[in-house]
Amino acid sequence: MTDTRTAMLRLSSLVGERTLFENEGYRRLWIAKLLSATPVNAIVYTMLILVVNATGKSFFSSLFVAAYIAPTALLGTFSGVIVDRMPKGIVLGGTNLARAALCVLLALSTGNVMTIYFIAVLFAVASQLSGPAESSSLPAIVPVGDLTAANSLNNLGGLISQVAGLMVLPAVFLKTVGAEALAIVCAVLFAAAAFEFLLVPGLGGAVRQIPLSVDDARERFAEAWSRLSSDSVSYIAVVTVVLASSTSLVVVTLLPRYATSVLGINSENAIFVATPAAVGIWLALRIVRRVAGRYSPWWTMGLSFGALVSGVMLLAFIRVLGAGLSQAAPLGGTGARIAITAVLAAGLAFSYTFLSIVGRSVVNERIPHDMQGRVFAAQNVLTNLASIPPILLAGLLADALGVTSVFFLVGVGCGFLALFYAARNIAAPSRVAL
Repeated sequence: MTDTRTAMLRLSSLVGERTLFENEGYRRLWIAKLLSATPVNAIVYTMLILVVNATGKSFFSSLFVAAYIAPTALLGTFSGVIVDRMPKGIVLGGTNLARAALCVLLALSTGNVMTIYFIAVLFAVASQLSGPAESSSLPAIVPVGDLTAANSLNNLGGLISQVAGLMVLPAVFLKTVGAEALAIVCAVLFAAAAFEFLLVPGLGGAVRQIPLSVDDARERFAEAWSRLSSDSVSYIAVVTVVLASSTSLVVVTLLPRYATSVLGINSENAIFVATPAAVGIWLALRIVRRVAGRYSPWWTMGLSFGALVSGVMLLAFIRVLGAGLSQAAPLGGTGARIAITAVLAAGLAFSYTFLSIVGRSVVNERIPHDMQGRVFAAQNVLTNLASIPPILLAGLLADALGVTSVFFLVGVGCGFLALFYAARNIAAPSRVAL
C-alpha cells in the first residue's frame, strides 16, 4: 500500500501537484474514477466502430451518438435530484455495477446494430447519474483551496483512461480476440470501480430528504438553476463548457469518417492520429492551476474557447494545409495531412482540457455543495440537448458536403453562440449570488 501511494505521489508530480494523494478519500476516488472511465472510453468507442463498420454511413454514427446522449432530455431533472439526495458512493457503485452487466450483454450482441443502440441508451442512463455524482464529490473530500488542483489531477486520470480505453484496449482486442473479449474485460473493470467507490470515505451518509415526485423534482432542479443563474461567473462557465463539449462531440462523431475520406486511413486507426492530444492535455494540466490563479475566469475561459473553435475551423482547410506542408517538407499528401491533424489534435485537447477544468472549478467553488449534483446534471442536460441537433445534422451534411465543410460550419456556429451569450451577459444587470 505504501508503494502504491508513493507511485501515485510521483504520478501527481507530472502536473505539479505533490500532496493531494496523501488524502485517502481523494486517492480512492481517483483510482475508482480511473477504473470506471477506462472501460467507458473503450466500450463507447468500440460500439461506435461496430456501428460504422456495419453501416458505412456517417448518419448512423451520428445516430449512435445521439442515442447515447438522448436520455438526458428525459432524466436530467431527476438525476441531479437523486445525486443530491442519495449517498454519492451508493450512486457511483450502483451505476458501475449496471455498466458491468451491460458489458456482458454487449459481449453477447456485437453483431446486432439495434442491440448496440439499446445498450448505448442504457449506458447513457448510467452516465447521467455517475457524471454529476463524480463532479460534485470533490467538495466533500478536498478543501476549497485544492479544488482546481483536484480537478487537474482528475483530468490526468482522464488522460490515462483515454490512452488505455481509446488506444490500448481497442488496439489489442479488436485486432486480435475481438469485441466480445474486450466487453468482458470492461465488465471486470466496472465491477472493480464499483467496489472502490463504495470504499471512498466521505461519500457515504444518510439519504437526504429531497422529494422525488415529478413536480418536486422539477422544483428542486429549478431551484438549483436559479441559484446558478444568479451568479454570472458560474453561469457563463457552464454555458461555455456546454458549447465546448457540444463542439467536441460533433468532432468525435465525425472522426471515423474524417479518417477514411480525408486522411485515407482505416476508421479503427483514427484514434492513433489523435495520440498527440495527450501532449496537449498534459500541458493544460501542468499550467492550469498557475494560470487560473493569476487571471480571471473571463480571460482564461474566453481565450481557451476561442482557441478551441479556431482549431476546429482549421480542420476544414486540412487539404490546403497538407498540400502546402508536402511542398515544404519531405512528406506525401497523406503524411502531411496526418501530421497537421496530429498538431491540431494537441491544440484542441489543450484548449478543451483547460476550459473544462476552469469551468468545473468555478462551479465547485461558487455553488453550494448540496446543489452541485443538480447543477452538473443541468450542465449535462444542456450539453446533450444542444448536441443532438448538430450531431444528426452534421452526419447528414458530412454525407452530402464532406466532413471538412461541416467542421467549418460547426466552428462558426459555436463561435457565434459564444459571442451572443457573452454579449447578453455583459448587457444584463450585474448578478452576484448571495
